[in-house]
Amino acid sequence: MRRFPRGLWLAAALLAACSPKFDWREIRSAEGGFVVHLPDKPQTVARDIDFDGGRIAMTMTSTGVGPTMFAVGVARLPAQATADPAAVERTVAFFRDALVRNIGGSVTSRRPAPLAAAGGRTLRAAEAVAARGTIGADGRAAQLAARFYVADDRVYQVVALGAEGELSDDMLETFFSSFRLLPN
Repeated sequence: MRRFPRGLWLAAALLAACSPKFDWREIRSAEGGFVVHLPDKPQTVARDIDFDGGRIAMTMTSTGVGPTMFAVGVARLPAQATADPAAVERTVAFFRDALVRNIGGSVTSRRPAPLAAAGGRTLRAAEAVAARGTIGADGRAAQLAARFYVADDRVYQVVALGAEGELSDDMLETFFSSFRLLPN
């Protein structure tokens, strides 16, 4: 049996360590009413956020692979946030702008984001956003891709964030196309 030189093993190990593994798995939200594929085992945290003069609870299910993060946030909205189309538009803008602000960025594109409404669900808004900004203590250039949906009385933010050039079109397609709402 032929042995590999020691330096070759070290180089292979370093390359494997630097190459993130995307082990896509289906995640079902217990209370959020959605399914999504995430590239690693997720964690779920909840926190209250200030919204429209009050506080609402947001649950965030996320995972990171290397420096790249994928997440789905969901929050139950107060009635005034979905009362009419203008209120829904303000709701989406609030969550979109807060996310972009978190990376000190700016929106580079906005467009409708198709999503099939699940049985018994009313889809009120669907927007796809791309943004550029910075992440990390060293201020690396960041790429953000997100989808914002308002369905019934909930807002969903489906987010991919990574350093510039880390998010391939294939990764984003796998992630975003896997997100779907479950029937009520």
